[in-house]
Amino acid sequence: MRLTDANVPGFTLPEGKNELLVWDVGMNGLALRVGKQRRAWVYVYRPAGMGARANPQKIGLGAWPAITVAKARQLAQAQAGHVASGKDPAAERREKKRIEASSVKKVLEAYEGSLMRRAYANLHTTMSVLRRGLAGLEKRDVATLTRRELVTCIDNAAVRRVVETPEEKRGPRRARNQVVGGPGASDHLRTRLRTFFEWTTNIGITPANPLAGLRRERSTRAQRISQSEKGRALTADELGRIWNAADPSTTFGRYIRALILTGARRREMSRLTWAMVRSDRLVLPPSHTKQGRPHEIPIVPLLRSTLARCPRLTTGVVFASRKTGGEMSGWTKMLDRLEAEAGVRFTLHDLRRTMRSGLTELGVDNTTAEMMLAHQRDELERIYDKNDRWSARVLAARRWAARVFIISRKARARPAK
Repeated sequence: MRLTDANVPGFTLPEGKNELLVWDVGMNGLALRVGKQRRAWVYVYRPAGMGARANPQKIGLGAWPAITVAKARQLAQAQAGHVASGKDPAAERREKKRIEASSVKKVLEAYEGSLMRRAYANLHTTMSVLRRGLAGLEKRDVATLTRRELVTCIDNAAVRRVVETPEEKRGPRRARNQVVGGPGASDHLRTRLRTFFEWTTNIGITPANPLAGLRRERSTRAQRISQSEKGRALTADELGRIWNAADPSTTFGRYIRALILTGARRREMSRLTWAMVRSDRLVLPPSHTKQGRPHEIPIVPLLRSTLARCPRLTTGVVFASRKTGGEMSGWTKMLDRLEAEAGVRFTLHDLRRTMRSGLTELGVDNTTAEMMLAHQRDELERIYDKNDRWSARVLAARRWAARVFIISRKARARPAK
């Protein structure tokens, strides 16, 4: 039948069938596929050079009426030309879809979904590092990336460069221009890329991990001399001034005091819910911690009084935003204000380092101190030593809280330098 835009609407699907093909005598191989919900054009052909032995191949041309009869014939004629020249349009389209599905962009999205399902704690940071490190390669088939290309990405991340800070993120802690990149950024990218390609290899997207065996170059003596130690432990006076500046009538002030007393990681405390608060301890589930293992923190009287000032909202978040009831936001501004009030420049992770150093000064043994901060333990030690040292951890937490209380009474706030 010669199809026209006038007779196409008259074709209906026979009862009991899922589709009907109506062939057009005006163009060999062109057919109208009539379905339950729509009508669409297909071009059916056999790959050139294979004759009747080849299975018919179908390639979609679009839906009617967006694609008129005349336009469908033009598209079919073009596909017929490709077939005559030895091409296989359907196979090419399948390969294009395969490449798109295997593109760096799509595979990163799949990896992100996998991490989300496994409740990976550092999801946002990991994906940000990977996307920034692989910028410019988003459309590449991930299986074609070479070790040399990836090492170049890692080396580029080590180069310090100046970038402009978005205006809305500027403040005392962030100038107009900021320096990004460096050895730390390179290390983070290398580690995360290697783990990413272990995943792609395990599920069959790549035949092998192109970064298998890649290790960080050993630093030279000159590099070790020039590099400054990462982070710092605060002095007793600095810690006392920060404690005093952390107003317990505010959410952020209570949060800072809890970090000082527990040495918890920033996100572990900011996402704390009342369901994790027991009478004598905080019980953090595996999904809540960096190591993916449960962690319990003693509640000493000073911490209990801090928690008692937190309102119990329906969201269940302990250190909740006053506006949303969810997690706090606007960290930079709140920390800027606290630094100005205390007269101390510091990072939230410095509080964790300070507690760890303080425990050593108090004579707490290394194993107990490391367990209090939920640091990664040696595998054999973790397997064979099942003692949780709870009594020792409670005693250490009380001694640390007493130290914080004493130094906070001695400290006096003064302007930042």
